[in-house]
Amino acid sequence: MAGIITLVVRTGIFTLYEEFFHTRGRLLSHPLTASLVPELDAFRPKLDASLTEELALIGERFAANAAVEFVDDDLDRLTDAIAALTLIESKNDRGALPYAHYFGSQRPSELKRPILGGQLDTMRHWPPSLQTASSQQLQTIGAALADLVERADQKTTTQAAVSQKIADFRTLGSRKQLVDEFNALRKSLHGKLGEIQHKTPELGTGWADSFFRPGSSAERLTVKELDRRIAAAEVELLAMKKQRDEKVAQEEAVARARADAEKTQKKAELQAAKKAAAELAARVAELEEAVGESQ
Repeated sequence: MAGIITLVVRTGIFTLYEEFFHTRGRLLSHPLTASLVPELDAFRPKLDASLTEELALIGERFAANAAVEFVDDDLDRLTDAIAALTLIESKNDRGALPYAHYFGSQRPSELKRPILGGQLDTMRHWPPSLQTASSQQLQTIGAALADLVERADQKTTTQAAVSQKIADFRTLGSRKQLVDEFNALRKSLHGKLGEIQHKTPELGTGWADSFFRPGSSAERLTVKELDRRIAAAEVELLAMKKQRDEKVAQEEAVARARADAEKTQKKAELQAAKKAAAELAARVAELEEAVGESQ
């Protein structure tokens, strides 16, 4: 007998199920081995328990990721609001204060690109100056940002903790114990199958080995298959980069449009104020003239 592979700790749960059912199907289908099925089936509840545990962890991961993404959305909205308001105060000059104080040479869309990460590290320093700004709107945003930074820290801490739980589960915890037990069971079954093969020469060499898959999914990959997967991944990466560039351009266009709209509104308010001031000045002059004539 050539022997069987030892499953590694990193083996995924569904690959473990495939190994299980491959062996079970062959044991069940051969008259000389059907009696070994109960021994293998006794291991099934442990597989199911591991799957349930991993699914729960996956659920935690998606919930943690979603919480981080929602906080990031809120942070992006505040970024846009701060950019629009400070750009108005800077008279649309990105090199002037207060806009340059927060963004420097960086565009808001560039700051928003990572999910939290560098954006959070940058913006956590903004609340003090925003809360003392001359603009009431910026003061309000500063208070909101301070609360949001605290919430973002909580969500990223939770996300990191969940990721660590999954890593520990797969490499140190119950998954490792499961793989170790499965390897021991497979080795025991392989030995019993070897005895049957030895007692029944007509079964031929390799018969006992056939009850186990010849290698893990990673070991069965050929160079050609790996090249195919790499090519497919590169195509997907290019598509994602294009999508990202389009998204950046879209966000920049929205930010410019918002800034232009704010500027147009301010100009309209200024013109209205000038008109009202002119009318008031004319009325004052009219009254002064009337008073002078009456005297």
